Amino acid sequence: MPRTPLDTLTSLVTRPERIICGIMSGTSVDAVDVALLRVRGGGSALSLELLQYTETLYSEELQNRIFANAEVASSNVNDICLLHTALAHVYASAVRDCVREAGMEVDDVDLLGMHGQTLRHLPESMSIGGHDICSTLQIGSGPTLATLLQVPVVYDFRSGDMALGGQGAPLVPYTDALLFASDEEHRVLLNIGGIANCSILPRGCAPGDAVAFDTGPGNMMVDALMRKFYGREFDKGGVVAASGNVHPDLLTWLRQHPYYRRRPPKSAGRELFGEDYLNDYLDLAAELGVREPADLVATAAEITVRSITAQLRALTEEWDSFHLIVSGGGAHNRYFLEGLRYGLPNARVDTGSVLGIDPDAKEAIAFAVLANEWLMGNTAAIPRVTGARRPGLLGALAIPA
Repeated sequence: MPRTPLDTLTSLVTRPERIICGIMSGTSVDAVDVALLRVRGGGSALSLELLQYTETLYSEELQNRIFANAEVASSNVNDICLLHTALAHVYASAVRDCVREAGMEVDDVDLLGMHGQTLRHLPESMSIGGHDICSTLQIGSGPTLATLLQVPVVYDFRSGDMALGGQGAPLVPYTDALLFASDEEHRVLLNIGGIANCSILPRGCAPGDAVAFDTGPGNMMVDALMRKFYGREFDKGGVVAASGNVHPDLLTWLRQHPYYRRRPPKSAGRELFGEDYLNDYLDLAAELGVREPADLVATAAEITVRSITAQLRALTEEWDSFHLIVSGGGAHNRYFLEGLRYGLPNARVDTGSVLGIDPDAKEAIAFAVLANEWLMGNTAAIPRVTGARRPGLLGALAIPA
């Protein structure tokens, strides 16, 4: 008798522990992050062990196609269709590599949690066909990935929250609060990827009490400038930013972006801080006579720091002290870390390693956890974070063909 989807789900739910891979590729479009976890329980009874973490760089061709199709002017429906399937193959290879490095087999993996690659995020309501909607698009075919690896995949984590009136982002705060809230200290978990996002966790915080939002650009503008002027993917250690001078008028223009004045819930992506915004920045820089690439990088890095510190100061001003824990690619940028220490004098600034995890692995871990929470029937959206009417079950399931 054929095995049914119900048989698969029943087997997964009733196991005392599960091996789950979380797959994350963010707005930096630099690599596919895979975290391999051993997971027990769910919700407040969740426990996990990180078995392996790997990063698989995107090929230059794929990276360029993703960048092009994340912009309205250069997107192509054929490319988007092809990328949707191609990324599943890229993710499958990345998972195989991670599992092999852990000394395991793909057959040992019980479940995959796949975020997908965001091409467009439109959280503000607009009218289409007589309906007021908001929408988001993460490509990477769940059914293709499930079939390539013969492992069930939970994917499309954001759509359910948006159907409930939320912004579908940020979603990582649920995991942040579940795993890293403290009874001893106030904590802020800051992830600096292409977009920077924060989870504000008061002492003793439960997941539903977290405050979280995207602060604005993280590495996005700096990375784009590094590719344009230096032929490098990022500013390693923040060395280029530290060598330049911040131009005050250019920084003033950056600080006037209306996104920074919005109150949470709010989320951002390339539609706000991508190629069009960068071109406006470069046009203004030329008008102001700012031509030194290092100065352009320094000023772009400074808006990342200033936007984060200004928004965090407003929300932590009643705290005598708090612990700021930085993860993502920006955790390796000394310019960012020094700026955060200067701008938040009541914060003790560390990287995610103080939590006992690789600071680069945190978001991939989060999507493994979110896949587990879907499986266990736990609602993982936080309405006060996303703006949804109620908590929702996040994700869709793909069973191998």
